[in-house]
Amino acid sequence: MRTVTAKLVGPKKFKIMEVELPQLINGEVLIEIISCGICSSEFPIYNGELIGTPGVSFRYKKYPADLGHEVVGKIVNIGKGVKNFEIGDLVTGMTYSGCGFAQHMNEKSVNLVKIPKNIKIKTENVLGEPIMAIVNILRQIVPDFGDDILIIGDGFMSLLTVAGLSHYPISKLIVIGHHENRLSLAKGFGATNVINSKICNAWEEVMKITNKKGVEVSIEFAGTSTSLRLAASLCKAKSRAKLVLAASYNNDMPFTIGNYLQNRAPIIIPAYPNQSLNKINDMKSGLWGLEKGIFSIEKLITHKFKLSEINKAMEIAMTRHNGYIKGIILP
Repeated sequence: MRTVTAKLVGPKKFKIMEVELPQLINGEVLIEIISCGICSSEFPIYNGELIGTPGVSFRYKKYPADLGHEVVGKIVNIGKGVKNFEIGDLVTGMTYSGCGFAQHMNEKSVNLVKIPKNIKIKTENVLGEPIMAIVNILRQIVPDFGDDILIIGDGFMSLLTVAGLSHYPISKLIVIGHHENRLSLAKGFGATNVINSKICNAWEEVMKITNKKGVEVSIEFAGTSTSLRLAASLCKAKSRAKLVLAASYNNDMPFTIGNYLQNRAPIIIPAYPNQSLNKINDMKSGLWGLEKGIFSIEKLITHKFKLSEINKAMEIAMTRHNGYIKGIILP
C-alpha cells in the first residue's frame, strides 16, 4: 500500500512524499500511526552530522533517511505468524524498523506492546519507547534506602526519571538544570533540591547539600563533556557510587578519567535504551507506571505538530523555544 511519509533528504531538510510500503513479512504488522515523539537523539542525524558514519542505524546510512522511533498507533493489518495481536489493537513499542514520521509503517510484532485499555491519558501521549528507557535506568541503578541521587539535566527524560525515583525510599533527589520552569516541574515531581546552574556553582551546591560527601548515584542526561565531568566529580568517593551515562555522546568527546574515575572509582552504568536486558518487560512496566500515574507524561508534552510541520517542529525542539519540553508529530 502507499502512504505519506516525511523523509530527511538533506541536512535540516525533510520532504513530504508518498511511498510504497513493502508487503508485510512473517511476524510483521501494519501500523496506522497516531503520533510519534521527537527524540533529541536524532538531532545529529537531522543536522547531517552522522549520516553514513560507521555504526549508525541502517535508517541513517544515506539520504533519504528515516527518522522517528517513538510511535503510537493502531494495527490495521497483520502478517503471517503474528500472535497476541489483532486488527484494531492500540500499540506502542520499539519502532526502529522504518520511518515513524509517517501515516503508516511496518513493524515486527515482537517489538510492540498493547496499550492498556483503562489507561487514563490520551492515546497520542502514550510514548512507550522513552518510558521503557526510564524503567531501564531505574532497574540498573537499584536505588537503596537513604541514597542521595543526582540528576544532571532538566529535559523530558530527566523529569520522567525524577517522577520515577520519587517513589523510592531515597534521601536526597537533586536536579541540576538551567530552566526555571522545568526545575519547578522537577520539584513538583518529587525532587528534594533543584539547582539552577546559571545562577550558582552547581558543584558547590551539591557538596553543601550532601555535607561534602557527594552522591551515591549520579545520572548524566545533558550529554556534554562539562556535564559528564560534573557528574563524575560528584560521585561519593570510596563508596562504589554509580555514574549513569544516560545521554548520547559523540566519539571525539574529551574526558579526563584520572581524577574522577580512578580516585572516586564509581561503577559506570551505560543506561541508553539499547542496554535494557528486556525492552518489552521494561516497556510493560513503564505503561503500568503511566496507568498508575507515576509518570506524568502529559505535563511534559508541550508541543504537537502536523506531519507537514516537521521541519518547524525539529527546529523548535532543538532550540527549545516557547517553553518546549517534548513534542510529538500527529500525521
